Amino acid sequence: MAIIEGLHSRAIQLFVRGGGHPTPEVVKSWPLPNHINPEERGWGGPIALMVLMGLTFVIYFARMWARLSVGRNAGLDDVLMTLAMLPLAGLTISVILAIRKYGFQWHVWDQTAETRITSRKITMAIEMNYMICTTLVKVSILCFYRRITGALTNSFVYWVWGAIIFCVVYCVLFILLIAFNCTPAAGFFNLYNPVWVAQHEVHCRDEGALVVAATTISTVIDFMVGLLPVSLVWKIQISKRQKLALCGIFGVGVVTCVCGIMRTYYAIKVYYFSYDITWWGYHGWVWTSLEADLGVICASGPALKMFFLRYFRNPGSSYYNASGRKTPGIGSQTYPKGSHLHSARSVGKPRVVTGDSNDSDVPMTSIKVSQGLDILVEDNWDQKSDSSLRNLTLQHNATGKWPEGCRTVCEAWKPSSPDQSRSRSEDTDLESGPWSR
Repeated sequence: MAIIEGLHSRAIQLFVRGGGHPTPEVVKSWPLPNHINPEERGWGGPIALMVLMGLTFVIYFARMWARLSVGRNAGLDDVLMTLAMLPLAGLTISVILAIRKYGFQWHVWDQTAETRITSRKITMAIEMNYMICTTLVKVSILCFYRRITGALTNSFVYWVWGAIIFCVVYCVLFILLIAFNCTPAAGFFNLYNPVWVAQHEVHCRDEGALVVAATTISTVIDFMVGLLPVSLVWKIQISKRQKLALCGIFGVGVVTCVCGIMRTYYAIKVYYFSYDITWWGYHGWVWTSLEADLGVICASGPALKMFFLRYFRNPGSSYYNASGRKTPGIGSQTYPKGSHLHSARSVGKPRVVTGDSNDSDVPMTSIKVSQGLDILVEDNWDQKSDSSLRNLTLQHNATGKWPEGCRTVCEAWKPSSPDQSRSRSEDTDLESGPWSR
């Protein structure tokens, strides 16, 4: 019984102290303050964060270029991601300042009277920017899910809307709790300023419990958002390889959970297992910034498909998407928009043209297929079965016979039945998958 009471007393002490209120015995065990040449963290963390922030912005701009210029299909998820970039920059800059200038580069016993206040102010800035940025990223991903599913499964849509509402409530609630954690509010910044505390009466909630709860819930939400579409993708009538690829694209955001777990670990260590809160808080802030940056990078993955198809696909491969995009076929040729072989897009049934002057460049043993802006010339002997020509139409001559060696020009059309083959253009963007029809 005595052991249990001792453990309970120790737990109460840990909970109450919140990491920032060492006992007199602990303070006496600390080294003397060194304000001339203190031990401090190096530049490794700040440099890594600056590089990652630059990479994050490059990926963001590539995403927006793919959506606005290539795919021309920007949506609400892109608007939310754009809004998230401002607090993301603020978060990264705040973390760099915290671990290089405002006190988190030193041990707690080497803090100056100034850094005892600036460390608290920068803590507030980091927490606020983190909550706003990560919530916008999560809601952006959920809006993307809502966008690609359409009205296919009502239950999945309800889950998405429920997750969006939960994320918004979580953000607003914890922002208010952090902002008004102390009474008066200025007590948060001066909590470790003995002169100010001696002159004012301050009442603060348990900051450690608040931070640990916020990081834990954020990590759980990351898992939920990353795994939410897996069950939906698995029900789609596509190959197992395609299912695994889609699950990988959607689930890549789960890597941010690793950062969330590490952030939670250091939050527990700082507030419940160490009085040296600034020295160990360094690691917590670095993982905080990493989580936000990786969240933006992972959320931009599906939208970057069009960008990479446009600029990094090998032109010699069997399929690529650009001005002069190529479609599968052996010995095929493409003709860009504006050439004398260009044909306007038809609506409904395929349009057939035979025997005019525009067909002069097509060999007698070939057929010419126009899809949108491009024309494909395929040899007749490349067709392995009659089924590949089921949608081609040819006009016979006045004698009722089919002319030998005639040339057929037809434009690709999208099958009206979902059981028929998919249009090639649907493969150029994840958002035009089979679940969106």
